[in-house]
Amino acid sequence: MWHQKKKLRKRLFALAFVVTLLTFTAWQSGGVKAHAAGAGIYAGGHETSGGMGTVAYNYTLELKEDKSYEIKSYFLMGDTLYDFVETGTYVLDSDNGKLVITPQGQEAIEGSIDTDGSITIGVKPSQMAPRRTEATLTLSNNKVAGVYRATLQGPTVVEATLYLTHRGEYFYMAVPSNDTAAVHETGTYTLGGTEIAFHIADSADAVTGTVDSGEIAAPFIVSAVMGMRMEIKLGLQ
Repeated sequence: MWHQKKKLRKRLFALAFVVTLLTFTAWQSGGVKAHAAGAGIYAGGHETSGGMGTVAYNYTLELKEDKSYEIKSYFLMGDTLYDFVETGTYVLDSDNGKLVITPQGQEAIEGSIDTDGSITIGVKPSQMAPRRTEATLTLSNNKVAGVYRATLQGPTVVEATLYLTHRGEYFYMAVPSNDTAAVHETGTYTLGGTEIAFHIADSADAVTGTVDSGEIAAPFIVSAVMGMRMEIKLGLQ
C-alpha cells in the first residue's frame, strides 16, 4: 500500500514537472505571448446613422517601418466614393500593449494592442467627423484590396468604380455623365488564385472574373436602363 502511494506521488510530481516545462517552453517561444503587433496594414470599419442615412466607413491603419503611419478611410454617399487620409508618426510598445499615434499637427492619441494582435484606437473616418470613433482593427494580408476605376466610352460616358475592402466586401458603381440613374451593387468577394468571385448582396447569384497585375476583368452592369452585364476592365488607382 505504501509503495503504491509512493508511486502515485512520483507520477503526480512528474506530471506537474512536464506541465511546468511545457508552459515555460511556450512562453519562451512566444506561444502565449500577447501584444504581437507590428508594422503592417490593419483594417476595420463601422456604420453611423443620421440625417444622411446610414453611412458605412471602411478604413485601414498602415504602420510603416520608418515609424510613420497612414489612415485611409473610404465611404459612399450618393453616387460618390469619398476618401480621407490622415498621416503622422507612431510609437509602438508591444510589451505593454500600447500604441501611440501623433497625427500631423495634432496631439498624441493612445490606443491599445489586444492579446490577439489587433489594435484598438480612435479613428477619424472623415474630414466632417466631429470626433474620433474607437475602433478595433485587425492585421490584413489582402493583396487586392483597393479602388479600381474605368472610364467607359459610348453614347454616354460612364465612370465605373469598384472598391474592394480589406475585409472582403465590395462596392460597385457605374455613374453616367447624363441624368440617368447610376448603378449600385454591393456584396462580398472571394479569391482563388487569379480568379475573383463577387457574391451579390441579398441574392444567391455570383459572378466571376480575374485579377492580375492591378487589373480586374469581370461582368458588371454599366447601365441601369439596359440592366445587362458586360465584361469590363478596371485598373487599380
